[in-house]
This record gives sequence, structure tokens and C-alpha cells, in this order.
Amino acid sequence: MRAIFFYIFLIIFSLELSAKSERFRCIIRDEPSTSICIGWDQTSGSMPRLYFSSDDYDTNIKLYQQSIAPQRTIQSKGMNNHFVRLSNLKPNTVYYFVVSDSEGNSKRYSFRTLPDDAESRLSIISGGDSRKLRAARINANKLVAKLHPHFVLFNGDMTSGDSNQEWKEWLDDWTETIGADGRITALIPNRGNSEMSNNSIHELFDVKNLEIYSATTFARGLLRIYTLNSNIPANGIQRDWLERDLSQHQQIAWRLAQYHSSMRHNLKKQPDNIDLRKNWGALFDKFRVQLAFEADTCFAKFSFPLKTSNDRGNIDGFRVDELNGTVYLGGGGWGSSVSEGTENNNLLIASGSFNHFHWIFLELGKVEIRTVKTDNAANASQLDDQNRFNVPSGIELWEPGDLKLLTVANRQKDSFRALPKQILTEIRQPKAHLIADGSIELTWQTVYEEKGMHYRIQYSSNRVYWKTLAEAEGIGANSTKANDYIFSDTPGFKKGKIFYRIIALDANGNEKVEAEIDARLLSSDGDMETIVVNQNIGILKTEIELQQVENTLLEILNTDRKVVFVQKMPLKTGKQEIILNIKHLKPGHYLFEINQGAQTVRKNLMVVGRN
Repeated sequence: MRAIFFYIFLIIFSLELSAKSERFRCIIRDEPSTSICIGWDQTSGSMPRLYFSSDDYDTNIKLYQQSIAPQRTIQSKGMNNHFVRLSNLKPNTVYYFVVSDSEGNSKRYSFRTLPDDAESRLSIISGGDSRKLRAARINANKLVAKLHPHFVLFNGDMTSGDSNQEWKEWLDDWTETIGADGRITALIPNRGNSEMSNNSIHELFDVKNLEIYSATTFARGLLRIYTLNSNIPANGIQRDWLERDLSQHQQIAWRLAQYHSSMRHNLKKQPDNIDLRKNWGALFDKFRVQLAFEADTCFAKFSFPLKTSNDRGNIDGFRVDELNGTVYLGGGGWGSSVSEGTENNNLLIASGSFNHFHWIFLELGKVEIRTVKTDNAANASQLDDQNRFNVPSGIELWEPGDLKLLTVANRQKDSFRALPKQILTEIRQPKAHLIADGSIELTWQTVYEEKGMHYRIQYSSNRVYWKTLAEAEGIGANSTKANDYIFSDTPGFKKGKIFYRIIALDANGNEKVEAEIDARLLSSDGDMETIVVNQNIGILKTEIELQQVENTLLEILNTDRKVVFVQKMPLKTGKQEIILNIKHLKPGHYLFEINQGAQTVRKNLMVVGRN
């Protein structure tokens, strides 16, 4: 009886185990309707793996259809940063995910991919400068969770000193942007002058370019966002890239730029950034950048549409151009000290000093810009996917001179043509078949295969270390009809775990999509012990001998290799008895696995019907 109570205690204890992964954030680094980057701090535990699906299985990782190990890990700012880059996702779809490691599972989180439709309407929050007032920063973060935008533009100066402790606090505070339902809002981060180097942004947010500047297109050409780095030279390589990219994307409906240092500060005793105006402002004029989001000055502003000018009558190098100018918005205020001595002049519609961010509704014909005062976050009601374009009760908006919102019309609407819809390569029905001689036959289908595609077939016993077995040439491009593939491996009757991974690569060697196959063998090996359990009793008892001191994973698989029971236990070394309640299992044949580190014990399990 004591033994039964002991193992019941172990089962209850193991249910409470949770993964030591925290400080989650989602980053837009590639095509936003089909990809996402998920980062977190792995504070303890080993071998983390992210399980995800468009179906919500809470924290039951065995029900999630796909899983992936981190593609990048880096020690930075006193944290063990892990990043998973997901691709080939469905547009405008909610995905749920859990991180599981040697110590347990994280909470269940979710994200939503961006729409892939130029007729979409996007909700965006833009701001920066959260470096001083932590309470104000937390208020703004809580409003992100409540307003439920598609994504956030964060325009630098996250911390004051770029220190380890400040960054831990910043990422702790960023979790306030996560909704009560676990929804994470993705962001596009930028570097401010308080970030001492590009490395801070590159290592904590896995941005694609070490120099930080980049561009991303949304919704088949509805919007292209330029993230520019005002802390490296504005001319030279960065300017050349910006000019080239803008010239190649004139078909985009809206071109928007974010950069930290303002071209014109509008503050007494603070000099303007003439270098940015000459190099970027001139390109904004030439290539019709309609909106520019600035930071650094830590006060709110709406400018008239402006163009750079050296003509007589210019104001600090600008003039108003209602038809073709760029609207400049600013300028920080996410949790920094408010600025004193702001100047209103003929370039600005309005300006003011208070904690805030901008809230943007963007569609093909127009952009609506509201400025949210963030100190009264607790009073705002909650929005969701269905009503995110409502103005919630309790929110406090900046309304200078009764201007509740700034509207910018798109004069290029009638000439806009959306980019082609994305068609993504898919690997379907990946399966493993056990042959009588101990070999394993892998089969899969590929649809929308690209020209020049080839496949890398890999093997692993732990889903961490993978060995490439072969590379196979693709059959050729297809659209409606699937290409069928077969690959044979001869591992023999192994007693451990067997996993395969099929990676589709394009003609340039870039990974496009991958699929994993759990090929643990349900062997009829006569040497394997068979446990018989009567369903009426439903109690599995067996003796094992373990060699290590760490959590033990117990799994039961059915004949389709689907996990039907999983349990983690903090078992001791040496011989001992395991007692499990498996009354939920139907009569039939199963495989029972006990996994502890590198040790795997496998036993046949037969559940017989009730008498």
C-alpha cells in the first residue's frame, strides 16, 4: 500500500513539473504571413524543443503535430537565449506552442501569422524609448495586450545602460504584452542610441541583419516597412541599400520607415540630425515614403506632409508639401522621462510631452493614426481578433485641438496591383514502414515542388543530434499532382528511439520546409519482455533498473506509433517497481518505453479485455 501511495505522489509531483523557459518574445524577421521567430531565455533544463500546431492541445506535447529544436542559441546579457524560426506556416492563422525540456513543459502560448491579402486591414503599434520609467513601460506593455494589434514596431532605447540586469527586466516587463490567453504579439525591434552596439538587438531578437537595418513586405504589397539604423553611418552602404530597395519596390501601396534619431528634434538646445535628412530624407522624397516613425525626443508629434528643401523659406531644411510629402511621427515615450521645451511651428500639426505610443490602422486607401496615452492602462477594456479595430472603452487618447486621429490618404490606391499569392512547398503524409528484414522504408509526397529542389534525409536517436544519411534529387516542379518519394534505411532492430527528418531544399540550398517521422519500432523481438494488463484492473506494474539520477520519461505507443500515455517521474537509480494507472487504454498491443537520459528500456505491453 505504501508503494502505491508513493507512486501516486510521484505522479502528482511530476504533473507539477514545468520547463524553465521564460521571457518569451516573437519577432518578425522574414515573410510575416508564413513565418515567425520565437525567442526565450532557457534558465535551466536541457534539450528544449518547441511543439506547435494550429490546433490547441494546451500543454499535451504529444498531440502537437510538429516540433523543432532551436536553430540558434546564444549567451547574451546574462541570458541563455534560444530561437526557433518557423516557416511554411499558413497565413492569418493562430498557432499554439509549448516548449518542453528535461525539466517539463512551459505554459501554452500562441501567435497569429499576418494576413496574405492586400485587402486586409492592419493594426500596428509604434513607439520607443522605454529606458527610464519602468512603471510607465509596464503600463504601455499592458495596453499592447489589451489592444491586440497585429504587431509592434519598437524603435530603440529599450534600456538606459544596455546592462544585463536592465535587459532581464525589460524582457520580464515585455511579458506583460502577452494576453491572458497566452497570445504573443510579434515585434520588429530597432536599435536606439542607448543600445551600446548592434549586438544587443541581434543577440536578443535574432534579427536577420547584424547591422540591424532591414525591410519587410506585408499582405502582398500592401505595406513595406523599412527599419533603419541611425547609430551607424546613414550614408555609404546603408544609404545605397535603401535607395536600391526603395527603387525596386515602388509598386508597394504604403512605404513606412522607422528609425531612432529624429531628423528634426523640435527641442530647444538639441541639434537636428542633418546627416539623416540629407541621406534618408532626400530618398523619402524621391521614392514617396509616406510615413516615417521617429523616436529619441520622447514627445509626441504629428507633422504636416514634408519634403526636404534648401530653398528660400525652408524651415530647418523642410517645407510643407501636402500632395507628395512624408508625414513624420514621433518620438518615443514608451517609458522614458518626458521632454521639456517642445516647439510648435509651421512644420507640426501638434506636439506634446507625455507617456504614449502611436496606434495605427492601415488599409489600402488610408492610414488612421491615434496617439494613446499609456498611463491609464488599467482603465482600457480588452480587444480580440474580432474587434481589434474598435476603440475600447476606458482608453485615453491624445486629442490636440480636438484632433482625435490623423488620417493620411493613399493617392496611389487606384494604380496599386497586389503581388502574386504565395504558394508554399508542402511535404505531405510522411510515414515510416517496418520491413521484415529490419529495414525501414520512408515515404512522403511533395506538392508545389519547386524546380531544382532536392531532399536531405537525416536520422537521430534524440531529436537533437542529426546525422545526414543521403541527399535525393527532386522529381521536378509540380502544382496540382503530388510527387511520391521512397527512401530505405537499414538500422536493424534497434532498441532505442529512431527519428527521421526530411528537409526540402531549393536550388540554392535554402531550407524551405521539413517534416519529422517518429519511427520507433514496434518490434516483435522475442527477447523483449511482455507485460499483460487486464483492462478491468488497469494497473501496469513492472520492475526496471535505472543507471542515472534524472527525470525519467515514461511513454506508451500504440501500433500506429502514436503516444497514448506520457508521464515524467523523478525516479532514483537501481532496481525499482513502477506502478501506472492505464485504465483509459483499449485492449490491444502497445510499446512501453522508459527513457532516462541516454538509457532506453523497451517492453511489449498487451492490454486484454475486461472479463
